[in-house]
Amino acid sequence: MSVHPAAMPYTFDGVLPPELLTEVEAGTNLLVSGPAMSGKRQLLLQLLARGASEGEGSIVVTSRNPADDVVDEYDALLPADATRFLRVIDCVSNQSDTATDLDGVHDVSSPGDLTGIGIQFSEIAREAEETGLERLRVGFDSLSPLLMYVDLQRLFRFLHVFTSQIQSRDWIGLFAIDPDSHDQQEVNTISQLFDGMIEIRLDDDAGRQARVRGVTSSPTDWVAFE
Repeated sequence: MSVHPAAMPYTFDGVLPPELLTEVEAGTNLLVSGPAMSGKRQLLLQLLARGASEGEGSIVVTSRNPADDVVDEYDALLPADATRFLRVIDCVSNQSDTATDLDGVHDVSSPGDLTGIGIQFSEIAREAEETGLERLRVGFDSLSPLLMYVDLQRLFRFLHVFTSQIQSRDWIGLFAIDPDSHDQQEVNTISQLFDGMIEIRLDDDAGRQARVRGVTSSPTDWVAFE
C-alpha cells in the first residue's frame, strides 16, 4: 500500500548530524530549545530551508527579527534549483516602523496579537491549499517574547490550537524557545504540547552541542555540530 506524499516523513539530513535525527514523521511539532547566541534561529531556518529541495514550502512566524532579515537569511540557505514558497508572519516590524513591502509578508501588530497570528496563519494555509502545496514546514522564532505579552495559560491555549493545525495538515512545526528566559515550570508546561525537543547548549570545551529527545527511541547523547 502506497503512502500519500503529504504523509511521508520530512527529512533533516544534511542539517543535523545523522546520529541525532535524519527525519521526522508528518504532523510532528518540535521545540528547538537553547540559550541566547546558541544558533537556534539559524538551525531553525536551516531545517525549514532543507525542505525546499523536496518541493516543500515554509512559513515563519517571527517575533524577534523583522521580516526583511528573515527573508534574506532564508534565501541565502536555498540551493539554486530549489522551489521557493516562503510566507512570513511578522510580529515586530509594525512596532519598530520597519514594515516591508516584500511579497509574502503578513504583518500583525505585536507578538502579543495571538488572534492576528492565527488569522494570518489560516490565510496562508488557504493560499497553500489553493496552489496545491501539501507539504509545509512551519517555524516560530521565538516563543519567548510572547510570554512578555500574554500569560502562560493563554499562550498554552493558543499553541494547543496552532500545533493541532500543523498536525492535522501533516506539516511539521519547529518552535524556538530560550529556556533561560523562563522558569522551569513554564518550559515544562509548554513542552507538553510538543512531540519532542532539539536542545542546544554551548560547552566551554566542546563548543556547540545538541541532543534530541521525544522523537527518538531514547534521548540521544550530546553531539557537537556546527
